[in-house]
Amino acid sequence: MSHKVTAEFRFEVGWVSARSVLVLIAFCLVLFSGYAIGQPMPSQPKESPRQQLANAKLGLFVHYVFGLTQAAPGSSPIANVNDFCDSLDVSNIANMAKTMGAQYVVFTSMHWRMTLLYPSEVWGEIYPDHVCRRDVIGALAQALATVHIPLILYVHPDDRHDFTQPMLQNLFHAGFSSPSFSGGEPYDPQWNQLYYRLLNEVGQRYGNEIAGYWEDDGGGSSDGVTVQSIMERYTPGAAVWVNGNASYPPATLIGSENGNLFDTNPAPHLYNTSGDQRAIVIANQWYASQGLLTYTPASMYRFLICSIGTKGEDNGGVVYATSPYSDNQWESGVAEGLTGLGKLIRSNAKAIYNTVPSHVYVSGEDATHKPKWGVAVDSPDGKTVYLHVLMAPSGQTLEIGKPANNVTFSKAALLDGTAITIKADDSGYRLTLPNGTKWNGVDTVIALSVE
Repeated sequence: MSHKVTAEFRFEVGWVSARSVLVLIAFCLVLFSGYAIGQPMPSQPKESPRQQLANAKLGLFVHYVFGLTQAAPGSSPIANVNDFCDSLDVSNIANMAKTMGAQYVVFTSMHWRMTLLYPSEVWGEIYPDHVCRRDVIGALAQALATVHIPLILYVHPDDRHDFTQPMLQNLFHAGFSSPSFSGGEPYDPQWNQLYYRLLNEVGQRYGNEIAGYWEDDGGGSSDGVTVQSIMERYTPGAAVWVNGNASYPPATLIGSENGNLFDTNPAPHLYNTSGDQRAIVIANQWYASQGLLTYTPASMYRFLICSIGTKGEDNGGVVYATSPYSDNQWESGVAEGLTGLGKLIRSNAKAIYNTVPSHVYVSGEDATHKPKWGVAVDSPDGKTVYLHVLMAPSGQTLEIGKPANNVTFSKAALLDGTAITIKADDSGYRLTLPNGTKWNGVDTVIALSVE
């Protein structure tokens, strides 16, 4: 490995940098102590990264892309790759992830003409001006480890469509691409072998410092079994998403980019959602490009709640995508919006983190297949049902209908412990707030105790 460190430790398996050991220890602390604000100790501390992140609710997707990310609002991207990499304050990303309540961060390791954000020997042999001198990936892994947030690396299986003709000629000459390449992502054993070499290099450098991968473009035309084998060789039990709802290798979880599930209706309503992970742009573009936050903290929160209650949502929840400029500003309104989202999440953290989609009041993906009052989630042991009342009644009493699995409830209370009157009738249950108590305009959470 080529990490720059002052000390190394010799093991039978090879050389492991001191930094890697420290980050591995920090990552283990993440697995054993819970990922996010208010999240209790996981019941199965030996779960793999895939198992841990399957039940994650919220992530941050940072598409920091050389050649596309603006240097500052309205300014052209930085032209020199080393200046671009040197400018990024990784602690800014780690602090934002913690502030918003994210449980993991997806970060671009390679994109746009296959520019790699670490000192790659493999790629540097061909394109030294598309390789960072600074180890941005390693620095970010360290910064995230200090706030106990796992790192997922975005990788691209075939970015040749971005290449200039001189770049393609270099690739042909080096024997890493078929000279017949004319665009797209065709099956190409020569290119695939180069991609596998890059993945091996990434795995050797960061396998113990990351929790998995987010692979773009449906895996391109590479062999998914080979890709998964490489990824899991260095990161056992890796969480791997393949863009496009792919459930085939290397995917170990299902996800996609899809802004269409998140509409701009400002009025309180129930959202269409998905049981799969959804990466959603919240400003103008995936990367910083003088965008403006599209959604309010309340709407981002309510979409998140609708998502985590969706039947089958065990693929990593919602990933909000935004990136800082190279001067480390966030796009207009983003920092304030994500801070506001974090505050809303912390207020109801007990009913968000370490929960599962409810088996008692089931929510489908379509808004019309959710309870008319909102969504519900259950505690993992099934002893508590948390109702997220997103569409409150006009009066003090809410009718929640009959439980799908015929359980009965012994009591009801708000999260602060305030008791709520609960009565069973032929239609199900009626919940009545105490006099003087009002429904929260964003989300009123009620905890039901199962007998």
